[in-house]
Amino acid sequence: MKLLELKNIKWLLLLTFILHLITSIYSVGFHHLDEHYQILEFANYKLGNNQPSDLPWEFEAKLRPAIQPAIAFIIIKASQTIGITDPFTQAIIMRILSSMLSLLSVVLLIYVFKNEIKSDKLLEWFLYLSFFLWFAVYAQVRFSSEGWSGSLFFIGFALLYYFKSNEKVLLTFLLIGLIFGFAFIFRYQVGLLISGLLLWLLIIDKFEFKKIFLIGSGIIIAILIGVLIDKWFYGSWTFSAWNYFQYNILKGKVSNFGVQPWHFYITEIFWKGVPPFSLFLIFIPLFWFIFKPKNILTWVLIPYLLVHIFIGHKELRFLFPLINIIPLFMILGFQELEKEKFKKIGLIFQGKKWKWFIYLFVVINSIYLINICFRPADYYVSLYQFIYKNYKGVKTELIFSNKDPYLRAPEPANFYKSKNLTTKSVLNPDSLQYVVKENKFDKILFMTNTFLLNNKYKKVDVKFKKVYSNLPKWVENFNYNHWLERTKIFTLYEISEIQK
Repeated sequence: MKLLELKNIKWLLLLTFILHLITSIYSVGFHHLDEHYQILEFANYKLGNNQPSDLPWEFEAKLRPAIQPAIAFIIIKASQTIGITDPFTQAIIMRILSSMLSLLSVVLLIYVFKNEIKSDKLLEWFLYLSFFLWFAVYAQVRFSSEGWSGSLFFIGFALLYYFKSNEKVLLTFLLIGLIFGFAFIFRYQVGLLISGLLLWLLIIDKFEFKKIFLIGSGIIIAILIGVLIDKWFYGSWTFSAWNYFQYNILKGKVSNFGVQPWHFYITEIFWKGVPPFSLFLIFIPLFWFIFKPKNILTWVLIPYLLVHIFIGHKELRFLFPLINIIPLFMILGFQELEKEKFKKIGLIFQGKKWKWFIYLFVVINSIYLINICFRPADYYVSLYQFIYKNYKGVKTELIFSNKDPYLRAPEPANFYKSKNLTTKSVLNPDSLQYVVKENKFDKILFMTNTFLLNNKYKKVDVKFKKVYSNLPKWVENFNYNHWLERTKIFTLYEISEIQK
């Protein structure tokens, strides 16, 4: 099949749309707590369901941009007007919107840069990686600042590359500036990508000043819009970008969350990108930066990567804004390796062994892709979803012996919590029996962090009915050497007093 034929590209686009839709539905939860607490709980505050004391310290410091909580607020309000009150369905809508924005970014990059790829074979690989790279699909559906800022930046980047020689559409550069500005106010670190791009336009490309002025004007307009949104959200005038810089950089607050060595991103990419394939995610950028120092991608990416390497606190998600450019970057890197001056290196990527290596990559990528399509991003949120859907409208108490599952941070995860649900800690089996005898609720649930109920609770004079586990029941048949008893697994029981 010729992937490059227009009709086949349409089928590929339809298939990746379906995969993104499935992932948006099943990848419940979040990749990082910030994706929840700094967006959904902030929106929940504006909806009147949270108090300031329910929110993390960043709210009082006014250092988070309000634009994404504002979008979540609008989506929730719009959903409620058409009868969608389920927070999990509302979150699915947000993930679908995120994936559509990411796909727009990907499609624009394909359209604009396809002519830069000289070989049909590499172009087909560009399509495959753009549409079906497993970790990209996972990141693209996240309703996160990393995802939205990266998608917007590369939408603007593709439009700029396409229109940069056009003299008849000057106002387009104002629009591109607006897109860059919004990318910045979604996540301030993207300002490093924008700065690198503007420096390349000025120093290397000798871009016309009037076009740069229009881009800069668009960025400033977007930032001012961001200030207005912050005023609406926080209730007072503030510049959250400066607050963010002051607290995290000048005061060093970011280091309180842990300091990692300079090579953190190299080792994380190697292990989490699935070795040995992940070696290319490390080797190709290094190769490119050394041998293509004047290239636009070098100037865009180097400032962003260097600053993140030198800042003490590091997380792999900080590189998520770059995910949409990875397929293009990798393919252009391999294309460069095919040139005569790199012939000795290029020979490594030829022959029968290399072909089998490629086949193996496709198989493993497909396995990981199917897994992320149907796997929750966060198993706690899967638990929340079960409780919400099965005990909605029922006065319910959730009892736990370890830690309140709704306290993921010091603050509660109220967005996913039914108003009819209360939580309570029990320290021992006798306390559990006492709570059941009180019988103040329609339903009493008991949560454990083990797949099988501890023997000490089996002696209590109450009835346990298992209703939920994040492992299927058939796993019990493979409990060799009692590994299930030593594994942290969420299990939920409905309990009642035994009638005598």
